[in-house]
Amino acid sequence: MTDKYFEKLLEHRRNLHRIPETAFNEFQTGEYLKDCLYKAGCFNVQLMAKTGIIASYTGGSGDYIAFRTDIDALKIKEETGLEFSSVNDGFMHACGHDLHMSMLLTLAEWIGKTRPEKNILLIFQPAEEGFGGGELMVKEGLFSKFKVKEIYALHNTNEFPVGVIALNNGKMFAGTIEFEIILEGKGGHAAVPHQNSDLITAAAQLVTLLNTIEPRFLDPVHENLLSIGMIHAGEAANILPSQAVIKGTARSYYKDDLSVIKNKLKDMCSSVSIAFGLKSKLIIHSEYIPALNNPDIADRISSTDFGKNIKVTECEKKMTGEDFGFMLEAVPGAIAWLGAGNDTNMNFGLHNKAYNPDEKAMAAGFAYYKKLIESFKK
Repeated sequence: MTDKYFEKLLEHRRNLHRIPETAFNEFQTGEYLKDCLYKAGCFNVQLMAKTGIIASYTGGSGDYIAFRTDIDALKIKEETGLEFSSVNDGFMHACGHDLHMSMLLTLAEWIGKTRPEKNILLIFQPAEEGFGGGELMVKEGLFSKFKVKEIYALHNTNEFPVGVIALNNGKMFAGTIEFEIILEGKGGHAAVPHQNSDLITAAAQLVTLLNTIEPRFLDPVHENLLSIGMIHAGEAANILPSQAVIKGTARSYYKDDLSVIKNKLKDMCSSVSIAFGLKSKLIIHSEYIPALNNPDIADRISSTDFGKNIKVTECEKKMTGEDFGFMLEAVPGAIAWLGAGNDTNMNFGLHNKAYNPDEKAMAAGFAYYKKLIESFKK
């Protein structure tokens, strides 16, 4: 890679890091992306999925090779101390999507200068962080508008050092269900529980029940989990509350198991409501399917020489979620981890207020994408 392209990677990353925006609010980010894509001078740019952007380049006949980046940020107050820290107080690119966007923008500039004889699609996807922007793009007909043969994505992590591309030939990210349960009843004095509703005991009972789903209703050899991340009920020691809220996540690599989990959530909410004489409401905030790499494509990547500074290695599956799974279900492809770890950032990982991935990771990601284009057979 020339210093010129690395300088562009840094410029884009730092400009984008300053302006983090959350799901479907990526307006300033979108303006920056569109401006850069128009300047490349070779893309047809169009909007999709509210704040998403599709940039298509036609360099010949045949199918497209596609690359996807997420563009949203998180509601986290940044504490990195960087000179280019977020100017949007309370919001941060704590998942490194600024790196992902920068690699695709720099790839766009390289395409504009070299004009490869390939058809290339750059997908700037909104709302990856829990709002299913990838699914929305698929539903809006992304792959009926463009005949894509292969699709690729990277996700940075400090768990691998710079220069490492890590993937496997199947299970990369689990399917997820993010849920919230609201229990409601009559609140009142704790001295007369028989005259009021005991929401806290009901919530405790429900949490116990929910934690039986994975070990007792699902195949024990399958990768499944259910975790409760928040319980809120009550404000004082002598008052029985009128509401209790439970929030949690369920994860699996099996669609059928996710369906079982969802049905059991409904059943258990209903049973606790009946037992304690309460009202219950189950809210499913998001549902992602598993992200599964195409085995042939993953094996091809593992045997490709991406340059002396890049090492492709095999990684274990994780129970984290990634809505790129909706695109991988529609088109063969692969997502890989992009090593961004160094001696200074190993204690502050993804979604941490101090997360600062090594910027040199972008050079490896850019070279990886460029090689995929050069070796793509239409």
